[in-house]
Amino acid sequence: MQDNRILLIDDHRLFNDGLKSLLNEQTDLSVCGQVFQASDALPTIQSTSPQLVLLDINLQGTNGIELGKIILTNFPGTRVLMLTMYNQPKLVDEVRRAGLHGYLLKDATTFELLKVIRMVLSGHTYFEVSNSKTVDSAETFEDDFARRLNLTFREIEVISLIREGLNNEEIATRIHLSIQTVKTHRKNIHIKLGITKATDLVRFAVQNGI
Repeated sequence: MQDNRILLIDDHRLFNDGLKSLLNEQTDLSVCGQVFQASDALPTIQSTSPQLVLLDINLQGTNGIELGKIILTNFPGTRVLMLTMYNQPKLVDEVRRAGLHGYLLKDATTFELLKVIRMVLSGHTYFEVSNSKTVDSAETFEDDFARRLNLTFREIEVISLIREGLNNEEIATRIHLSIQTVKTHRKNIHIKLGITKATDLVRFAVQNGI
């Protein structure tokens, strides 16, 4: 039986390790590598030649969708499946438009996960997310955490980059926004979270795994 090589790109180590164990139990699948930060993605793909990349949407501030596009540009024969906790139709549309090959929630059952992986490996795509509908691009994530705090995907991304120690100019460059837009996001984040200091924001990010 064909051995399909899969690369895991996810900065949550327990999830990454658990997924590796699950996939390696399958006779037709094998994990050829694990990546925990975006900067290691392209070199690891180059050295391991996976047929499929399982990619998280948020890698410590790096936009997984943009990383997926870069992967496809550099390795056009590689399939890319987004594996995420965010049941957000807007993101599903972004992933589809980016040319990636699928979008699957992390709370999928083992049966669903394996079915979708094999489907994508066989040349098909998968973008079925529950309650999918057209939404305004400014709508916040529908997961409990983001909804409770009224944080948007971009605001969570900015918080993660602040945690990394990036300043406004560096954040603007990383996620292709103007400096003024980054400043506006930071102002809104501080208002929503009720904090005034950058150190408090970093503490919040650490405590909530952003």
